Amino acid sequence: MMMTTTEEEVSTEATHERVRLYLGTGCGKSTATFGLLLRALGRGKNVTIVFFDKLEANSSEGRSLRALANNHEEGFGRLNIFYTGVNRVGTGPHGSFRLYSSPNGILPEDKQAAEEGLGYLKDALIQKDDIVIADEVLDVARVGLVDWVNVKATFDLRQDPTVLVLTGRRAPDWLMERATTIATTTQLRHHGRVIEGMDC
Repeated sequence: MMMTTTEEEVSTEATHERVRLYLGTGCGKSTATFGLLLRALGRGKNVTIVFFDKLEANSSEGRSLRALANNHEEGFGRLNIFYTGVNRVGTGPHGSFRLYSSPNGILPEDKQAAEEGLGYLKDALIQKDDIVIADEVLDVARVGLVDWVNVKATFDLRQDPTVLVLTGRRAPDWLMERATTIATTTQLRHHGRVIEGMDC
C-alpha cells in the first residue's frame, strides 16, 4: 500500500533537514545527488562528495564535476570531490562498478580505500560543509568493507547545518529512523545495457 503525505502534513511535520537517504534497486540514486549538488553550488553552498565505489577516470561525470570544482565565480559554492574505488571490475566503461561477488572478492586494498573514504567524510563533517554526500557508502558497509560501528561513529559527527546525503540499495533500521528524508528508486524496466554518459 502506497502512503502519501498531504501539504498540510508536510507543513506541520517539517523539521530541519539532517540526513537524506537515496535508496533502491533502480538507477538514479547517484544522479539524484548530482542534481542536489548543482542546486547547492548555484546557491553558494559548500559541498563535499565522496565516491566509495568509483574512480574519476571511469565515470562519465568525472570531467563535469571537476569543472564545477574549478569554478571560482563569485557567489558560486565550493565543491570537493574524493574517489576511493579500487580494483574495479565488471560493468561500465573499463569497469565502472566494483562487483564484490567477483572471483577475487574483497581485497585488502578495497578495505583500505573504504577507510580512506570514511576519513574524507569525517573531515567534511568536522568542517561543517553545507552538504556532505557519501555515494555508495551504504553498500560498501553492507558488504563488509567498513564496519558499521565505524560508519555510525562517522555519521554521528554531523552537526547542523550540515545535511548528510547517503546512497545505497538499503539502509539499516537505525539509519532509517534517523533520516529526515528518504527517497527510493524502483527498477520497473531496463534497456539491458549500461550507456556511457547516461548510466555511468
